[in-house]
Amino acid sequence: MTVYLIGFMGCGKSSTGRRVARALGYAFADTDRLVEEAAGKSIARIFAEEGEAAFRQLETEVLAAIAQDADTVVATGGGLPCNERNLTLMRERGRIVYLSRSQERLVQILLACRRDRRPRIAGLDEAGIREYVAATLRERLRFYSQADLTIACDGKSNRQITDRLIRFIRSYDDRSTEEA
Repeated sequence: MTVYLIGFMGCGKSSTGRRVARALGYAFADTDRLVEEAAGKSIARIFAEEGEAAFRQLETEVLAAIAQDADTVVATGGGLPCNERNLTLMRERGRIVYLSRSQERLVQILLACRRDRRPRIAGLDEAGIREYVAATLRERLRFYSQADLTIACDGKSNRQITDRLIRFIRSYDDRSTEEA
């Protein structure tokens, strides 16, 4: 089974995905890293040199190229599911899990991260980040809410989030075994 982790930047998709994949013996893929490998440059450079549209096209190509013959946990970029083609592809190929965090928690996380690696917030001060998170989260929630499972991550430990996701995946593995 392929499990796609979606959610806002900084919500923990990559770190959670790695933990879950390791625990279950699944492969792990990170669409942001795959885009960088395909382009031969960082996401920040792609944005600066080619623009967001080129980045989004690469993102879609990378998503479509992820092998479907192995159990895989895929951490997606925050905007990747905000494209109907991508959302449809993920629905057809596996299960989608939204790692949800409150607007305030996302702001705290993004204020503490290296913003130069995140082109959408590079150079923004706290007020700018707050504005960006509020506006962008409002736009994306209609896509994120289409997930098969939403895990509210605020106030939960990494272990609790990982365990919840593992239970979800195993419930589908158990169904597949029963159907065989």
